[in-house]
Amino acid sequence: MPLKPIRRIARTAALTALFGSLVLLPALAGAGGQEPAALPGPTPAAEPVAPPPPPSQVSLVISGETGRRIPIAVPLVVAPIDPKVQSTLVDPFHEALTADLSSSLAFVLADPALHPKGARPPATREQADAWIAAGAQFLVDCALQLEPSDQVAVTVTLHDLRALKPILSRRYGGGARSVRRIAHFVANDLLKQFTGQPGPFLAKIAFVSDRDGRGSKEVYVMDWDGENQRPLTATRSLSLFPEFSPDGTRVVYQSFLRSRPDLFWVSSAGGQQTRVPVTTDLNTSPSFSPDGKTVVYNGSLRGNPEIFVVGLDGSGFRRLTDSASVDASPTFAPNGREIAFTSNRQGSPQIYLMDIEGTNVRRLTFAGNWSDEAAFSPKGDRMAYACRNEGDFQICVLDLASGRTFQITSGPGANEAPSWSPDGGKIAWQLRRGGSTQIVVANPDGTGLKTLTATGNNTSPSWSRVLE
Repeated sequence: MPLKPIRRIARTAALTALFGSLVLLPALAGAGGQEPAALPGPTPAAEPVAPPPPPSQVSLVISGETGRRIPIAVPLVVAPIDPKVQSTLVDPFHEALTADLSSSLAFVLADPALHPKGARPPATREQADAWIAAGAQFLVDCALQLEPSDQVAVTVTLHDLRALKPILSRRYGGGARSVRRIAHFVANDLLKQFTGQPGPFLAKIAFVSDRDGRGSKEVYVMDWDGENQRPLTATRSLSLFPEFSPDGTRVVYQSFLRSRPDLFWVSSAGGQQTRVPVTTDLNTSPSFSPDGKTVVYNGSLRGNPEIFVVGLDGSGFRRLTDSASVDASPTFAPNGREIAFTSNRQGSPQIYLMDIEGTNVRRLTFAGNWSDEAAFSPKGDRMAYACRNEGDFQICVLDLASGRTFQITSGPGANEAPSWSPDGGKIAWQLRRGGSTQIVVANPDGTGLKTLTATGNNTSPSWSRVLE
């Protein structure tokens, strides 16, 4: 008998019935008659999450984050004149670097068609002014050299065109196959130079794919920009709902390897898969605690879905919820002291927050007839989630300080399973449209949408949490 996946609780028809008849809350307020407003900027959130008061009106605003961007020019890499070097090294490096910088809200790239010729590096005021006239305030000058044993070296110099002097110069090295990763390192260093904070460019995204065509689903991992997609599991079974450990060394997930739902973990480099020994049923939606010592997950005893925590070795097993309602989709808050989850205990499925002891339960979402799959921003000041009032699911972002909710997606297609990048500058989620489900990534206000996958159906994105 072929295996049938048990999807996340809030997505199964059978468990939809368990949620009971939905209580339709007031419709999400549309954007009609309101001017677009930017999402609130991030603020530190070391204290416990304070639930927002029930709003009388929820603003669903589709908008762009504002702020002055740094004008920067990134001309083609200086390299040996060789068609093979150009296609295998120079082009991939330049493509990755410019894509990284363009995706950041910190930079605006000068039009390459306006770049002046023969002014690298700018040695005179006239040459620097030519770059400034092209729309740049800073120039990123890169040179690539071939090294023995199939190695490459990239020298990067950042020039302040107004001051007519270099302000950063670094040399990077690695294998010829790693030129895109070198470009990600360069982009990270440039962003840190101007903002003091790294970007998501070295992060990974774990996800689930059915691309092998054998009816199975495996856990895959890819670079933040969708490149270098590779499998982590090869069970020829169902491997679902992956999540990276806080240090990025492990991935926990649900598996049907033993023809029943279990929790497993695997090294983020791949290899042997290890079962988490639990005695519950269902066993889905695992999520690491911020210290990486425990996992919160959705299990069941005697058929009722509840929230549990356990160590990867099976130690410290505890039940956190005990109610007649359906409790699902748990995730730790970044402070490590609270857990968000979905429950229908007050009618329609909404997101709640509780202490790690399972006490002090309070409601976080009030809009729409279904809110699910909470995902906290790294600082804990915002929460992305799948929201629905009517029609398909969309992605909403709740500002936990103000209680304002922003819908960042619209149009046809089901948007689900959001996950924040480790710098808080991007959100990835799954988008089902036209019979295909793919992983997309965008800014936290929904702008800059990019599709990362194309082969098969791809779901459940989970960013690594380490900032490099």
